[in-house]
Amino acid sequence: MTAYPRIEQARARFARVRFAEWLGVTIGEVTEDRAVLVLPYRPEHLNARGVLQGGASASLLTMAGTLAAWTGVDLDADLHLGCIDLSVQYLAAAAEEDVVAEARVSRRGRGLVFLDVALRSRAGHPICQGLLSYQTSDYAKRIPRLRAQHVPLPAPATLTPPSSHRLFHGYVRKLDITPLHQSPGRARLRMPCTDMHVDERGQLHAGALASIVDIAAVTASWSLVPRREGARGSTIGMQVSYPSGAAAAVVADAHVQQRSEELLFSTVHVTTEVSGQLVAMGQVSYRLLEPWPEGS
Repeated sequence: MTAYPRIEQARARFARVRFAEWLGVTIGEVTEDRAVLVLPYRPEHLNARGVLQGGASASLLTMAGTLAAWTGVDLDADLHLGCIDLSVQYLAAAAEEDVVAEARVSRRGRGLVFLDVALRSRAGHPICQGLLSYQTSDYAKRIPRLRAQHVPLPAPATLTPPSSHRLFHGYVRKLDITPLHQSPGRARLRMPCTDMHVDERGQLHAGALASIVDIAAVTASWSLVPRREGARGSTIGMQVSYPSGAAAAVVADAHVQQRSEELLFSTVHVTTEVSGQLVAMGQVSYRLLEPWPEGS
């Protein structure tokens, strides 16, 4: 199949991504091995600080990378498609402006596509950059071999929702992500699976899963710091892996592994709410600046 029909296939498949439609994402440009998407400014895409939420940025990067990957794939074939890994570095904040994501294929391998992804403002100011790996495996109708031995964190003895829901506004509220538990260094959140959360296959979109990874780590980080005047924070890096897909509500369990003054390093496991199937694993680096105690 030539490049042009594959590009048209990719466009048609992207039109079925409900999560992208829900966020208002539009295609700016699609060529062979390249895709440009636009996320319009909307107040519901922002976080509690009034800037673009990190999960919204990650979502747009996954969409752009996926679309670029599709341009070199025969989408009529019986392939196993899906995001494998996403790595994002957050360079600057975006506020009341449209943002543009661009993805370029750096290499196509046998069943794998590796892409560079970047997000910028309309004026060209960089916001975040990253790498995406995408699976395009042909198993020739064979059943993939599977070994799943997820080791979850011990369940909290008592679920204690946070007293303040300051973080659960804007984009987080739009995704209907809600807190189930918060204790020092730990947080549990829930996200439903509705028609608006899914990709073209009817499974939770990789961007939606990255979003709950991000806000779960943020919630766990803030659980260690009392809210006070002058304290502020932002995600500086996130790595998400996608072991399996799911079409059901999920729970994210975040744990701060270490705090080194303003830097907090968290792991996040996302599992289906009922069966406990592991669908995403994340590592998040968060920078939280707070005033030094008086007299220190």
